[in-house]
Parts: sequence; structure tokens; C-alpha cells
Amino acid sequence: MRYVLDATVIRSGMQISGQDEWYTTQSVMNELRKGRAAKDAGLLTDIYLKVLIPAKEGRARVEAQAKQTGDIDRLSDTDLDVLALALELGATIVSDDYSIQNVARAMKIEYISGVQSGIKEVYTWSLRCKGCGRFYENKIDNCPVCGSGLKTVRKK
Repeated sequence: MRYVLDATVIRSGMQISGQDEWYTTQSVMNELRKGRAAKDAGLLTDIYLKVLIPAKEGRARVEAQAKQTGDIDRLSDTDLDVLALALELGATIVSDDYSIQNVARAMKIEYISGVQSGIKEVYTWSLRCKGCGRFYENKIDNCPVCGSGLKTVRKK
């Protein structure tokens, strides 16, 4: 099997073995620059873990899907890279990040959780005004009608 690891899984100290193929992205490695996680990641790359940069085409497909589910503002560039690499390799993502799992599920990319339980269903997100309750699809700072702030809510 092929697996793509995100930073949370490497930080958790999840055990990996040589019988499978293990990958991560350069952006994950950049997040793990200090501390025990950096040491663990360094040891993993010496033995099992291959570090790759995903293709731009895959990244664009992931971003488009994340916009559709409403997760785009919840995902970091590193998260988008992890998804794009898994898409490119046909690999299973190992992540405890619910937004990564949500987009993966919507794109039919296999995923497993590292430590926590995974998501049960795909959610789509929207922005709702805290004051007047209007819904918005695009990210804006304040409601143009009443001036209140917006919050992310799950679409029904």
C-alpha cells in the first residue's frame, strides 16, 4: 500500500514499517523543523519516508474541490499539498485533520485516521452572518447588509 502522511501523524509518533510505501510533502517537512517531530521525521526519511512535491495540476483540482465543500479557508497550503500528492500517487492519506478527510472523501481519495476517529460523512460549509443570519458563499469580513461578522456553518 501507498500512504501519504500529514504533519499531525508524524508529530503523533505513529509507527510505520518497511512493508508499505510512505510519502509526505516538502511542506510537511518544513512544518516539522524543530523538536522531537523534526528528529522523528528525519529518521523516517532516512529509512522509510519519501519526500515529494505534488504537481500543480493535482493541487488545482484539490483547491477546486475544497472550494466546493467550503473547506478552502480551513486548509493550509501544506494540507492542500498532502491531498494533491495522495491524488497524484493514488495513495491513502493518513491524517487526523477533519477538513483533509472531508475533501479526500469528496474526491474519493482513501484516508485513514492516525490517532483520532475519522469523519462519518462529507460536510459542505457556508458563511453565515452572526447578526442578520444571511448566508454567503464567498469569504468576506463583514456582512454588507448589517455589518456583523461572519461565522462558518455547516450547510444543511
